[in-house]
Amino acid sequence: MAELRKDPISGDWVVSGYARSKVSGTGDCPFCPGNEHLTPKTIREIKGQDGKWLVRCFPATSPIFAIEVEEQKRAEGLYDKMGNVGAHEIVVLHRTHTITMSSFSEEDMSRVFDMYIDRILDLKKDKRFKYINVFRNHGELAGSYLLHPHSHVLATPIMPQRMDLELTNSKNHFMQKERCLFCDILNQEIRQNKRVVSINANFVALCPFASKFPYEAWVLPRFHDDSFENLKDRGIRHDFIVLLLDLLKRIEKLTNAYSVVIHTSPNTVKGSLLDAEYPVKDYFHWHMEILPRDFRSSKYKREDEFHVVSITPEDACNTLKAQKV
Repeated sequence: MAELRKDPISGDWVVSGYARSKVSGTGDCPFCPGNEHLTPKTIREIKGQDGKWLVRCFPATSPIFAIEVEEQKRAEGLYDKMGNVGAHEIVVLHRTHTITMSSFSEEDMSRVFDMYIDRILDLKKDKRFKYINVFRNHGELAGSYLLHPHSHVLATPIMPQRMDLELTNSKNHFMQKERCLFCDILNQEIRQNKRVVSINANFVALCPFASKFPYEAWVLPRFHDDSFENLKDRGIRHDFIVLLLDLLKRIEKLTNAYSVVIHTSPNTVKGSLLDAEYPVKDYFHWHMEILPRDFRSSKYKREDEFHVVSITPEDACNTLKAQKV
């Protein structure tokens, strides 16, 4: 039985004892239409006018986190551990086995966003879950061994370390200046125009100042909003999708492996420590990160804890903009 264990030195939580189930040897893609019997029971699906599913969500066959597990927070001497309570769902993004996200139509992508928003809002109802992580890995170097386009949705009882750092730094900036850190970054990036790949009325795509991966790019709303789940206005969503699809086409010309990760607000309870004095909605700013992978960066974490990138974000931005799409 898997459990969560906390490293008292680094503060990291580790899922210990996790074992994947053996994959069926039939050779059939479990995500293709007609093979629904190869996956767990559907949680939700979005159907077309013909009644066939277009986007489908179901529990992972080998979940890292499980809803039925008890929290069981306990100690072993000075060590802390708990049950791997949470949720792990799979979202099949399209019926077509070989299509990549950059080839999605606007309607395809909008349906995917509808599913993401539905799953985030539904999982946030369970207050045991501190954060809902939605990500898509494309290509083996990014950790995906099934070609059919799909995403993972993870609901975790602890805050992922990266999100904890983002929230802490954003809150500290707000406490000092009473301004959103991301809004300040956006204003400077737009003004300098050295790392902006593309921009429209509501969104900006840019290569971050301290990029951790070659051709790393973020998409951020130009207006302040803490939650991806608020992306319901069709006009604003149109601007996001158009810019995102263009960016993905550029990235796919330069790499065949990348991760797409949504950074949205945590599952806070009003009055909780995280939300005390300064509400999260005031200082956090949702965004989407596209993280290309290569042989050097495909490892989960380098032992020296430093990301070593062969290209500056300024040069990466210029190369992305130069791609003919």
